Amino acid sequence: MSEYLKRLSFIINTLKENEYTSEQLLANLTERGFTVSQRQLQRDLKSLREVIAHNEELKSHFFEGKKHFYIKISSEPNLKPIGFDSSNTESTRFFHQNIDSQKIKTLERIETAIYQRKTLEIQFVKDDETGHNLDLDASKLIICPVKLLLHRASYYLACLNCKTKTVEVFGIRQLTQIELGSSFSNFNHMKRLVDQELSKRFGITKNIDDQIYDIEVEFTSSTGRFIEDHHWHSSQKIIKTNGIYIMTMQCGINRELMGWLMLWMYNVRIKHPEILKSLYKKSLVECESTLKAETPFVYRNIFKS
Repeated sequence: MSEYLKRLSFIINTLKENEYTSEQLLANLTERGFTVSQRQLQRDLKSLREVIAHNEELKSHFFEGKKHFYIKISSEPNLKPIGFDSSNTESTRFFHQNIDSQKIKTLERIETAIYQRKTLEIQFVKDDETGHNLDLDASKLIICPVKLLLHRASYYLACLNCKTKTVEVFGIRQLTQIELGSSFSNFNHMKRLVDQELSKRFGITKNIDDQIYDIEVEFTSSTGRFIEDHHWHSSQKIIKTNGIYIMTMQCGINRELMGWLMLWMYNVRIKHPEILKSLYKKSLVECESTLKAETPFVYRNIFKS
């Protein structure tokens, strides 16, 4: 490989990882032993547009008076098996979020706000996907966007609420009339707060309280083998005893955990804690009540206090 192609390859990989000014790129190139001028770097950046993958785009924006470059990956979720890519593999698109032009605009605006460290002013938040909008509508929300999450083939925004100073997560389809606001600082601190909060959750849904529970559930053999083959939470541990699979983890209790337990129907049994058993039983009662038409068929949430 020629020196020129090696340099382009290094620039591409660098800009995929983070955003950089031309001065920062020059410093990185020099550190790696490349000899290149500012003018040559500008020509390299122009050439990148012709050699990057079809689902990638060289983007730039101005922040604090300097032009920053980065490579943006296509917003379409990649559902191919991790570590294996084949022309014979086809996605079923089951549970796959429909990405239209409006959602693309929303994602791009969020991404711009994250890169430029600017708040987002959201005029209206609809529905309840993650437990952070239990009343189903909110207006004039100002947030500090921290990261986009691709969860269950749908996009979510993890952020810090500027008013309450708490970590919140919203589905991108919930957010309407989004505008860039003022600049904010302490981004790395906010990112740590978001990461700490997400580590406590089963999935991304808001926990019922601030407590971390020692959760233990049992699965029948066939279901247990499936559970063992997948990632559910960073703390999960699975052992097999007398044909029964026992899964333990340390996390909060939320609606997403309850829905996940319901997924396995009669092939799962909750051992601990008692509060999880109680909520599970309550959910079953509510399901039966709906089936028998004993309650109005409207949106309800047993986790709403």
